[in-house]
Amino acid sequence: MSHIFDHKQFKKLDSPARRESMPPELVCEQLQLNSQMVVADVGCGVGYFAFPFSEIVERVHAIDISPIMIDELNRRISTQINLIPHLGDFNESLDADSLDLFFTATVAHELEDILDFSKKAVHKLKKGGRIAFLDFKKIESSFGPPYEKRIAAKELITLFETLGLSKITEYAIKDNFYLVIGQK
Repeated sequence: MSHIFDHKQFKKLDSPARRESMPPELVCEQLQLNSQMVVADVGCGVGYFAFPFSEIVERVHAIDISPIMIDELNRRISTQINLIPHLGDFNESLDADSLDLFFTATVAHELEDILDFSKKAVHKLKKGGRIAFLDFKKIESSFGPPYEKRIAAKELITLFETLGLSKITEYAIKDNFYLVIGQK
């Protein structure tokens, strides 16, 4: 069974330590977001990335399986009319060929079937759309999942190749995270 983040710990999702180790502005820069994009932030939590995305793109679908996360996200929304919260499975919330970017942060290591998840994600992308997984580097560290639960960036690159994606790139996000992007 996969590990699901303990929703009682949601304050860790928007802490100064997280902002230092995983700066949203750096991730936005690597994703090359623009004002015409429709983005899904799957496993959005309390909106750590969804809010910065909403300042740049046309629309953000913020999706999480935890009612507590979506309740907190809704509580934080003020003027972001282009940020649409969804409770549940992204496969049920999103139409096929509807996204310019499918993004997930620190979720890959929690998935029971990363291949199936990724196939469904690619199905939601428009032609030329991109999928981006940000996750923990496969290194020992004092925080995050245990080493054996982590997925190496090379594994994601191989997965993206298996799915027929192109223009696959890997970026280091500070010392502890990586971002892998592939294009449909």
